[in-house]
Amino acid sequence: MQWRASPGKIGDEVLGRLLAPPAELMLDALPPLMPQARLLEVQAGGGVMASALMERIAGLGRLVSIDDDDVLASALPSIPRRAAVAVAAVAALPFTTASFDVVMANLVLGADAADDARCLSELRRVLKPGGWLLASVMVRGSFERLLDLVDDVADDLGLDDVSAAVGVARLRLPEPVVMQERFRQAGLVVAQVGLEERLLGLYRGAMLLEDLLITDVVLRGVCGVSLPLSLSSALVHAVDGRYPAGLPVVVHSMVVTGRLERR
Repeated sequence: MQWRASPGKIGDEVLGRLLAPPAELMLDALPPLMPQARLLEVQAGGGVMASALMERIAGLGRLVSIDDDDVLASALPSIPRRAAVAVAAVAALPFTTASFDVVMANLVLGADAADDARCLSELRRVLKPGGWLLASVMVRGSFERLLDLVDDVADDLGLDDVSAAVGVARLRLPEPVVMQERFRQAGLVVAQVGLEERLLGLYRGAMLLEDLLITDVVLRGVCGVSLPLSLSSALVHAVDGRYPAGLPVVVHSMVVTGRLERR
């Protein structure tokens, strides 16, 4: 999964600012639904997309939402004959083959090629022939100025481990064409791709380190970069010196829609 955060921080720090905007793009890309359609959302978090999906498919079908964290799963909608919840991992779904018409994955794919291959294989397995997979992914270029600043400051301080982590983080975020190829390798025909550039925030000095979305989710969770005290202090001064109007933290994301061809 591309983002990580503890359940206690999900509501304020992740749902509204990181997961909700790509969820809206995915809802806009939702194909027309036939009556009695079955939809699956994987790693559904605290339900930011599930609630909107329930309204969108009211009377047309049934939604199943899963998460591998039982605390997060407990916040997902459960309504008899309309919405069900399960605790499960994406790579080991407890459903029979060809169970769903639509599968949705919001910031789940894109962290690792091998992990994507396992997850896409499982998501393809539970899709019906002719079914759709919709996924949002953070892509290359995300957080670029933030990573540049962390890298420069870490280099000045001689923190080689942090610089190395930044280098890995840059390569970990995939190019859009790479994600499209991963879909094709999983046997899915790419039907639509949409790209978005979004400002997460404009930060001055200590504001950067006071935002848990930046420190815990973006730097530690997505990029795998820790912030020792010396680096934190130097970052505050660097932001003030280099970005008097504020450091822009921008995320680049894509929504890709793939279809499992009928045989």
